[in-house]
Amino acid sequence: MSIDTAVSTTDAAGPNEAVIAAIRGHHDTMAAQLAELTAAVLTDAAAGDCTQAQRRLHDWYRTELLPHAVAEERALYSEGAELDAVKLLICAMLAEHRQLVSLIAELALAHEPFQVATVAAATQAVFRVHLGKENDLLLPALDQAGVDLGASLAGMHEVLGRDAAADDHGCGCGCSHDAPEPGEGERSGAVPLQLLSAPPAPQPPAPAAGPAELDVRTLPHGQRHEIIFAQLNALRQGEALVIVNDHDPKPLRYQTAALWPDTFEWTYREAGPQVWRVAITRVG
Repeated sequence: MSIDTAVSTTDAAGPNEAVIAAIRGHHDTMAAQLAELTAAVLTDAAAGDCTQAQRRLHDWYRTELLPHAVAEERALYSEGAELDAVKLLICAMLAEHRQLVSLIAELALAHEPFQVATVAAATQAVFRVHLGKENDLLLPALDQAGVDLGASLAGMHEVLGRDAAADDHGCGCGCSHDAPEPGEGERSGAVPLQLLSAPPAPQPPAPAAGPAELDVRTLPHGQRHEIIFAQLNALRQGEALVIVNDHDPKPLRYQTAALWPDTFEWTYREAGPQVWRVAITRVG
């Protein structure tokens, strides 16, 4: 049973009606774009070479989905983080954001057409379920709780779509003039996804000191990347974090480079076969 039939949708009325319609319309646009790109990957994979379609799909995820997810967490999820009616739902949706980020990294690393097609289809499936929860559960719940969604999302084209966002300010660019600064309003205990898309403002160079070391093997498996990303985000220019693992952390390296371009430099200090020790230095 799909979420569309399993959930009784509450239509918004009043000041949030137009905002919720804009969000759902933007979701429909994104879903249609993703369906077309994923179908191209599956078709080309069946023919034996999906390299170009794979690249186009990954570029869409990076330029469309990730900014959308970042904006949602900053301006939408934070509004419900302390509402009893949606706390658990938001936790689940944050977890789905993390799963989507992992799948996007896996998509870029896949080489065999069958593997590419499998990951592409899985990512699309997670995204479709996620959109259903937002449309049919989260938005009505925030509306019923009295949250002013228009004020929270003013000008944010990543969530509303560019046309709807431009209407708020008349600037035509869809920019968020009054959007909160990174970290403002975030009350959820989860690591914000914005850590995965944009590092903080440059900090003064770090004083000379030995780098901190993080033994990834001791961390809870499902939280490893979040913990590493949080520590990388806190580094100042010139500072390094040494991670220790029992395998080559290539997926983590790709994920870091894809989401934080030209920001970190990787240096292998030990390369197996039992232990890998890698220094990750903030250079940009």
